[in-house]
Amino acid sequence: MISNLLKTGNRRWLVIFPLVGFILLMVLVKTKSGPGLKSELEIAPLVKVEKAQMRSMQAMISGYGRAESKETWQAVSEVSGRVVFRHKDLESGAMLPKGTVALKIDPVDYQLKLAQAKSDLNSAKADSDRIALNKNKMTLSLGLEKSRLKILKKELKRKQGLVKKGSISRSTVDSEQSNVYAQEQKVLDLETSLKLIPNDIEVAQAKIQVNESRVKEAQRKLDKTEIIIPFDARITDVGAELEQVVSQQSVLIKANHIGAMQIPAQFSFSDMKQLVRQSLVGLPRTPAGQFPDIRRLKLQADIKLYSGDNVQQWAGVVTRVGDSIDPQGNTIALIVEMENDWRTFDPINSPPVMNDMFVEVNVKAKANQVLSVPSAAVHGESVYIVQDNVLRVKPVSVLFESDGFAAIDPKLANTIAANDIVVVTDLLPAIDGMTIRTADESKEGQAQ
Repeated sequence: MISNLLKTGNRRWLVIFPLVGFILLMVLVKTKSGPGLKSELEIAPLVKVEKAQMRSMQAMISGYGRAESKETWQAVSEVSGRVVFRHKDLESGAMLPKGTVALKIDPVDYQLKLAQAKSDLNSAKADSDRIALNKNKMTLSLGLEKSRLKILKKELKRKQGLVKKGSISRSTVDSEQSNVYAQEQKVLDLETSLKLIPNDIEVAQAKIQVNESRVKEAQRKLDKTEIIIPFDARITDVGAELEQVVSQQSVLIKANHIGAMQIPAQFSFSDMKQLVRQSLVGLPRTPAGQFPDIRRLKLQADIKLYSGDNVQQWAGVVTRVGDSIDPQGNTIALIVEMENDWRTFDPINSPPVMNDMFVEVNVKAKANQVLSVPSAAVHGESVYIVQDNVLRVKPVSVLFESDGFAAIDPKLANTIAANDIVVVTDLLPAIDGMTIRTADESKEGQAQ
């Protein structure tokens, strides 16, 4: 057609056709609707949420330490001599019951010393008895001599009356006077001797006491020739052999109590403070004048030993707090005690706690009702909550965490409250006031 028009010379159509096309293009652009704009809520980030609520929770802290025997024993020789007996099972690692005679040192020398001490004691007692008999004898003699003195004095008085009458001579009276003086001297000597008797008795009693002490000392040393196990024990070292001569202060045996064990486990100082703070809730204050005692808190402990894929577990209780913190001031020791039950000993399924075991210790406080949120909702010192599809950042103070939940201190200013909707999704960025969608709202939108 165009060629025909050109041939016919009608060239004006070459200008009209582009102009019409341009006009049509402009009309289409003006009349076509633009792309639809989505609402702000539709483009807001989608998050998962849960409610903050009151929940029964136990504060728990974890630490590590090495187990050790609560009671240890060293048999230090208090006598010297030759070892004449050694128990057949007295070896390192063996277990011996309480009261077992483990070693005997030759007792002959100490038996002789005991016999000599007993002989000296009997001699001292005999001296005391002799003094007592002499006292009784002199008391009776004094009574007799005093009676005789009275008779002599009467006789002297009678003769003095006769000499005045001229019936007897003066020399007879003088002789009778001499008899009276002699008798008075006897009475005086006996009285003096009786006054000295109490001193003699005291000396004799002192000798008896000295010799009784010597007998006790000799008996004690004789008893010390037998080394007896003081409790059910596991032997850790033996320092004496049969027929060996041992000296005083020699360490003969070392042993540990097989039942009571303790673990000085190290815990974060800050975690420890939070645990104690929670445990004190509802407890009365320590009475005035009494020392604080952590046993009042009744803190229970789970003791775990990890061996490959196997985990052995025991129960314990916190009894003491360590007397110092580490040099950096980051950790403190709690002493956890437990009892090995050897009556149900099973080396495979229920092995005992042994010395130097490196174990994990989880200490739990009593359960309390606390405000809690999922641990995933806590971001440092903040929690994100949702109010009318708007994100709000709230400050929080975490008291402790347990089983995937964090306990929140409700006393912190402007913190969250029960039934607040908290965000458990990790938002980047998280801006206070931004619009967000919850998972439930997204499902409702899809349903519509």
